[in-house]
Amino acid sequence: MLPTECMTPRRQLEMIEIMAELGGTARVALSGSVIAAHLGLTRKTISRAAGFLTQAGLFQPARASWALTEVGLSLARLRGTDSARARLLLRDHWKDSWFQQAAVRFLASGPLEEGAFAKRLGAGLPGRPERAVYLVEWMTYALLIERDEQGHVSLSAVQQPSAGSAGFAPPGPGSQSLLDPLLGASVAQISALPDDQFVALMNAYRTVFASLTPRSAEQPAG
Repeated sequence: MLPTECMTPRRQLEMIEIMAELGGTARVALSGSVIAAHLGLTRKTISRAAGFLTQAGLFQPARASWALTEVGLSLARLRGTDSARARLLLRDHWKDSWFQQAAVRFLASGPLEEGAFAKRLGAGLPGRPERAVYLVEWMTYALLIERDEQGHVSLSAVQQPSAGSAGFAPPGPGSQSLLDPLLGASVAQISALPDDQFVALMNAYRTVFASLTPRSAEQPAG
């Protein structure tokens, strides 16, 4: 499923934050009408946006309502405190998604123009072309792909090894992102990391910093 064309990824992120605010730590389910009222949208628009967000593992449906998953709540909270880690969380969560697998196939031989890449992603799927364009925006925000100043997209420099599980399984207790080893670590501890972990860690920061360029102003707010 592709994102709805009725809401930009930025607005969908706002919806996630509203649900975190209203649903609290208990992740209380909210009706489409309640969510729509807080965003100034129609219930139908909320319902259409919730389809992709449910498949993407950020929402879980209830009776005529939706609640955030644990990953959805973590994303909303991190966006308010550490936007880089929020994006890395989403990257780790989506690394085995169908659209990331498609990106690996389409971009393995080199960068593609953004519109051409979106067209390939949406080939055979129902809906207007804007839906695939918005998926590219989501993937850029989640650091799955990189977009240069010429409007070409390529695979992110950081590619996490697959854990062998399909779908959208959230990180388990105690799991770490590539940035976690830096929290409270000394220079000596960082330098002592195995070569592959050290290189991956530096690449993770390079990817985050590269995404925070003037071009990123067109992406969902960090």
